[in-house]
Amino acid sequence: MEEEQSEFRHWDQLPPDVLGLIFANLSLQELLTVIPCVCKSWSEAVTGPYCWQDIDLDEWSCRCQPHQLDRMLRMLVTRSSGSLCNLQVSGLLNDSIFSFITENAGSLRVLRVPHSKINDSIVEQTAPRLSTVTFLDLSYCPKIGAQAIEAIGNHCKLLVTLCRNMYFPDSAGKDEPEDEANAIAATMPRLKHLELGFHNISTECVLNIISSCPQLEHLDINGCLTVNRDLKFFKEKYPKLKIVGPHLEKVFKDYENLDFTIIDQDFYDDDFFESMMEEIAMELAE
Repeated sequence: MEEEQSEFRHWDQLPPDVLGLIFANLSLQELLTVIPCVCKSWSEAVTGPYCWQDIDLDEWSCRCQPHQLDRMLRMLVTRSSGSLCNLQVSGLLNDSIFSFITENAGSLRVLRVPHSKINDSIVEQTAPRLSTVTFLDLSYCPKIGAQAIEAIGNHCKLLVTLCRNMYFPDSAGKDEPEDEANAIAATMPRLKHLELGFHNISTECVLNIISSCPQLEHLDINGCLTVNRDLKFFKEKYPKLKIVGPHLEKVFKDYENLDFTIIDQDFYDDDFFESMMEEIAMELAE
């Protein structure tokens, strides 16, 4: 009986990498406020890199206080210790936090930063650090344009998915609305999935992308109202390519399928956040 029992480990004796795999199924709130209080080994595991190879702050970043986002990102990315593979966060407020992310992007494969206030200059400066990225979401980032897209294409040679959807007012206000699409055609031949929702582009521009990206399997041009609306035209010419749009129906259908995780509202409260960060700082100092 003793020999059989010795084959099993107590939870607090599991290796950090195993605990990291288990804890990956927990919410951000549980990882930061519950797990560290269970025992010393769990606290050490959650402050190490194994729990932070995948960081999903997408929902939290949409609801947190603006000044909290920078601090949370820096803490979690630092914990990843260069092992960060997947980062999802919405609404980066400045170029410095984007630069910080890229400084720790040696293993990064998936980067989603929609609704961020980053500009062409910072993307051009940091694009060489994103050479391992295969999936990039820069949707609804109004301050970037063709320069940033071209820099991404020149340095991210492994990129197969690009999401660059826009809001119609932002797209309509661009002086050269087709420059981004032309930059994609010129620098991203390996793309398999491309989203260009609500770009003010022509049918000829779309055809240029398709011919320049021979591996393209999915093209979302939803809301691109100046593109030929006869899908039969595209299906006959490119039968293996799935094209979404340029109709508007999908926009409204998407809202019917939104699913949000219920999180304790206290987790977004400023006082709660400050208290949590103080406790984390004390733990790290021990």
